[in-house]
Amino acid sequence: MPRLRRAAAGLITVLLVSSACGGTVTDKYKVSHEPAHIEEVAGSDHPRIVLEPEALKRIALETKPVEKSANLLVVPSAAVFVDPKGKWWVYTNPETGVFIRHEIKIQRQAGDLAYLLSGPAAGTKVATVGVPSLYGVEEEIGH
Repeated sequence: MPRLRRAAAGLITVLLVSSACGGTVTDKYKVSHEPAHIEEVAGSDHPRIVLEPEALKRIALETKPVEKSANLLVVPSAAVFVDPKGKWWVYTNPETGVFIRHEIKIQRQAGDLAYLLSGPAAGTKVATVGVPSLYGVEEEIGH
């Protein structure tokens, strides 16, 4: 029983000390240089995501070009994500460090490929690694 009381007392002390510090560190903490930021795009609900070179390396971001097979566009399944509204997307990579969300329509997925009825033009680079990180930047998760 004494061990249980000591453990409970220790837990209460930790909780009191941590609640007493509430916000003091995070309120004063400022990031001097953001590794990523978003820029508004005229006429779009979705911003451009711009990553600094260090962020690209850290995420180990990779891209692949959209391919064409018969009448369908083909992207790696890893490039595809669905938003909370049920719409399907990929992130295009028009220039180094820049990513823009592009809506797609999927016909089917087979193996590690997604066959699209509509999407970015063949040859357009899409992100295949780091997609959740890009979505986090876009939605300002963790900021």
